[in-house]
Amino acid sequence: MPISIKSLLSGSIQRSGAAPQIEASIVCEEFNKIALEILGQDVKDKVKALYIKNNTLSIAVMSSALGQEIKLHELEILQKLNQKTGQNKVERLRFLV
Repeated sequence: MPISIKSLLSGSIQRSGAAPQIEASIVCEEFNKIALEILGQDVKDKVKALYIKNNTLSIAVMSSALGQEIKLHELEILQKLNQKTGQNKVERLRFLV
């Protein structure tokens, strides 16, 4: 019976211990897409997800005003993020200006 590439890669990633880093990278990428979807293209170069620590996603923003705007949409962003990634890894957002 043939073995799928997906199952081979999945097993290899789990054994290597790289799964948490890959999951975090996927969450950051999804956040960046969701931010563009919700806030528009004008924030493309002004907002970037950096890393996850203790279920908190740290985000670099160009200004505190932009951080406040994202904060207003935090609940919606978290719901979409956790839905798209199929996990509940992110509970809150942290802003770095």
